Amino acid sequence: MRPIERIRDEDGIPVSPARVLRAYMERCFPMADQRDGKIFWVRPSERALITWDTYRIPRSLQRAIRKSKLRFSTDVAFGAVIEGCAARHETWISHDIELLFRQLHSLGFAHSVEAWDESGRLVGGMYGLAVGGIFAGESMFHLETGAGKMCIVALIEHLHTLGFSALDCQQQTPHMEMFGAHLIRDDVYSMMIASSTPPGDWDESPFPAQL
Repeated sequence: MRPIERIRDEDGIPVSPARVLRAYMERCFPMADQRDGKIFWVRPSERALITWDTYRIPRSLQRAIRKSKLRFSTDVAFGAVIEGCAARHETWISHDIELLFRQLHSLGFAHSVEAWDESGRLVGGMYGLAVGGIFAGESMFHLETGAGKMCIVALIEHLHTLGFSALDCQQQTPHMEMFGAHLIRDDVYSMMIASSTPPGDWDESPFPAQL
């Protein structure tokens, strides 16, 4: 993995954690074509957002949560979570993106949610980035059925408690639509970011260890 000062996007422009933060405030996010690929920037004309007035938990997941013995944490295993998210045959999480988000985590901007089974094994997780009063969810993984979806529930409960206004899912999928994600135009999203109030510190309120 290259030193962070040598990371450049596909146009040869240096990419630092500060540049990533600026890009998110301008509604752009980084992607790559493969693990060793170069970073390119995406700004969709529409993006999927979960707001607290549209958020819902699917009934099947509610039943699974009642039976679950999983425990949840935040920022305990950020590195393992991003590695788990990238460990796929096809991934947009390049080594450069992973390194940048590890640095953003150390700076207090990127956060993870972890799911643990009774033996203490990491069986699911997700990570994302705080962008003003909106949290941009990046990716998730699971080794146990439902663990990733339960991480979403734990995350949203925490975001709501801290005072975030929405979870940005970036691109709409059937998976996120079941939680109430809906599409908004880029200009609407721009106004949301500009008017959102940064919430309190991430660790300011208790995280739901169990759902």
